[in-house]
Amino acid sequence: NLSANWLADIRLPEFIMATIHATEFRAENLILEITETGVMTDMATSLDVMTRLRLKGFKLSIDDFGTGYSSMEQLQRIPFGELKLDRAFVQGAAEKPAARAILASTLEMARKLNLSTVAEGVETQADLDLVRGLGCDLVQGWLIAKAMPVEQLIEWLRERGS
Repeated sequence: NLSANWLADIRLPEFIMATIHATEFRAENLILEITETGVMTDMATSLDVMTRLRLKGFKLSIDDFGTGYSSMEQLQRIPFGELKLDRAFVQGAAEKPAARAILASTLEMARKLNLSTVAEGVETQADLDLVRGLGCDLVQGWLIAKAMPVEQLIEWLRERGS
């Protein structure tokens, strides 16, 4: 996750690139999450930093989509490749027609913009079935796994052959 402070630092793209080169990690394997409100602090510098990150091959994800001030404008102006739907639009959408409509239309819009999608806050089988049925690419939430220390995560991934 990148905070507004990080996005205000024009040296960020080179810093991240130098750091991953030292570890032989590849830029295209790193997704940098940015909250909508993080972009709003200094729009000109943030756009410069994010554009240079994309040019270096990093993927940008708009986190908590739908909870910020100008979601649609951000999608138009910023070079995002992924849209993460806030849990507020996912949880209970299977039972709430209005929430389901917002979720479905947001996923459809993301498809039309060629953005991959992630549903946050998937905590029930009904949530999972709904977002899968609506064509969401990825999910995250307690139904899949609760937050865990890195050592436990590595073991969890090994058990699943990931």
